[in-house]
Amino acid sequence: MGDAREPNGSEESDRPDGPWWTGEDEVGGIGFARFFAYTGLLMSIASLVIALVAPLEGDAFRTVWITGFAATSMWIAFMAAPRYRREGMRVSPAVPITMALGVLTIAIMIYAFAAIALASVGVELPAPAYWFGEPTGPSGVNV
Repeated sequence: MGDAREPNGSEESDRPDGPWWTGEDEVGGIGFARFFAYTGLLMSIASLVIALVAPLEGDAFRTVWITGFAATSMWIAFMAAPRYRREGMRVSPAVPITMALGVLTIAIMIYAFAAIALASVGVELPAPAYWFGEPTGPSGVNV
């Protein structure tokens, strides 16, 4: 009679040896696929909101940070696709939505970078005033 706690006589022989969050191939199952897809979606929504309302104040390199945030959200969502496919499921709609929002954010930031860079040499492109910050010189109440 074998003990059920022995390695060869285990009652749960089909259970993977890795942590609970990994699949049989140790890269994660459907849980991680959903986590990556919806985390990427939330981050891409946040990056688009930041791109639309952030006061860049004439600093073109602030656009680089926002672009990096959007690219990171796209990368996180992209990590979900192979996990969905490995499980034999259709990829969540959150993944292509994240890609579209990320591309839109990056396009806005490329335009913002160009508008700020060209404004520094005197060429003005149509853009919100908060991208350029306060005009140089004294401001305030004159007495």
